[in-house]
Amino acid sequence: MPEYQRPQCLSNIHREEIADGLIRVGCHYHTDRLLDDSFQRADISLPTSLASSVGKRRTEYLAGRWCAREALRLLGVEGIPGMGSDRAPQWPDGTVGSITHSKGTAEVMVADARHWLAVGLDTEQWLTAERADRLCRELLTSEEREHLRGLSPIQRANRITLIFSAKESLFKALYPLTGKRFYFHDAARRNPRSLTLLTTLTEQWKHGTEIPFRWRERQQGVLSWIALPR
Repeated sequence: MPEYQRPQCLSNIHREEIADGLIRVGCHYHTDRLLDDSFQRADISLPTSLASSVGKRRTEYLAGRWCAREALRLLGVEGIPGMGSDRAPQWPDGTVGSITHSKGTAEVMVADARHWLAVGLDTEQWLTAERADRLCRELLTSEEREHLRGLSPIQRANRITLIFSAKESLFKALYPLTGKRFYFHDAARRNPRSLTLLTTLTEQWKHGTEIPFRWRERQQGVLSWIALPR
């Protein structure tokens, strides 16, 4: 049995096997329930760089690492991802994964690296119509914006939220592989279930490469992910 306890600030732990060797674990977190000994009880170390962070950021970190450990255990791996100099998770050997937080929810997806090359996961609250319109040009290419014509304000906002989330998942999947940063206009949703790269990152990940993504719509927002098989 684990020699740690679930801290009071975490609730509603849920686990799912998405595919063979691909695990998702999520939870709700409550900043107002974070205690001085929450990290100690959970047997999770708080990085020095986060020691003076606000309670929300520390609770997010605790929730993400708790879910990551649970997901790794389901793969038969003991460990907790560290944090690199770029603040990206550093996954145990033989695994790949991704962590996301949004409005009191943490989600983690991990995979067996023998079968999966990379994973990217993102969750977003539905954008309001007003905010979606403000962010539209920043998040979407002109081609993507053309496909918004004829949609109602709420349909536009939901479409923009989905594309935003999918592009975040794409970055989380490809940045660890390529070491190259890229931006929202460097990919476009030309097909309903995929993104197309509009820039060349490496010889393998070139302009025109089509990358499938999946998503789930929820009452409060959307969860998207990209899992690249070997």
